[in-house]
Amino acid sequence: MQWNAAIFVKYSLPIPGREADALKLFTDGLALWGKLAAEELCSEPEVFHHRDGGGFMFVRAESMEAADHILMRDDVRRIVDIGLFTVQDFHVEVMMTGEMLMDNMSFYGIIGTELAYL
Repeated sequence: MQWNAAIFVKYSLPIPGREADALKLFTDGLALWGKLAAEELCSEPEVFHHRDGGGFMFVRAESMEAADHILMRDDVRRIVDIGLFTVQDFHVEVMMTGEMLMDNMSFYGIIGTELAYL
């Protein structure tokens, strides 16, 4: 599968008093992303965690459209909404990677050259 997009999930510490819900969210989220990867909708999640809590994870998808489709699923929307209620600085976004990133950077270079900035 060609990876051209990534769903990036950033999080900080649990909201005070919601620590158990935040921990459950983390395990439920990993299980859901694993299920989506088994269905070949995305990659397995890659998780990066700070020693003092918080961090980020990302899953790669075939295209920006595929990533948006994943984020519109009810099971994913539920996980995201729980994150918004239980975790500080919870943020989800779709980012480009792979060939799409290279195409975008080439276009950026063309525009920069046209504007005489590069």
